[in-house]
Amino acid sequence: MEAKTLENKNSSIQANDWIPAKSFYSCKNGICNSCLSRHENRKQLVLPLSKLKEPNFKIDLGNFLKSLAKFDRPVLFYHSEHPIQEQVLIKFTGHENFESSFKVVQPFLPKTIIPATIISPYALSKNNRLKEHKLVSLTKRFFQPLGFIKLHLHSVADYHEYADSEKVGLLMMPLKDLPDYIQYAMNSEDLDNVIPAIFQP
Repeated sequence: MEAKTLENKNSSIQANDWIPAKSFYSCKNGICNSCLSRHENRKQLVLPLSKLKEPNFKIDLGNFLKSLAKFDRPVLFYHSEHPIQEQVLIKFTGHENFESSFKVVQPFLPKTIIPATIISPYALSKNNRLKEHKLVSLTKRFFQPLGFIKLHLHSVADYHEYADSEKVGLLMMPLKDLPDYIQYAMNSEDLDNVIPAIFQP
């Protein structure tokens, strides 16, 4: 298949939203409405993975997750020095709508459309099956060719191991997996080998 071309003038973009991100969970029980209102025009958080290996870096994962759930926008972890060049692996559990995440990652992708694969559960309700079909149609607007498989993968480590074997350049996952991803990245021997990921509320 001949690669299609995207008009993407921001493919070399480098962003760092760690300062506002850390302010999100400074409130006792996650971000408060007053703090949230200061970021109402922010459409995403873009966080370089390199921050996780800085000396004395600490993060309250519980409050961070609560804050991000209220923020209700995609959160991207990426390598600022290494552009995303390879295929995307999407974890669908039956509920996610990744459209906003697809739009957020576009400036960080190559100018040519890259492949994607959706991993979906074996058993889905009729309603979630409809969501699955919608996700397939939506994904084809942003990524080609599209693969679709059913696999029993559970933890972030499982997905990362599979993704590494398949030469995946970006994980797309539900927000609830973000704390496990951060722990996985912080415990990795080589942060450069951690696959970038975007999390969808």
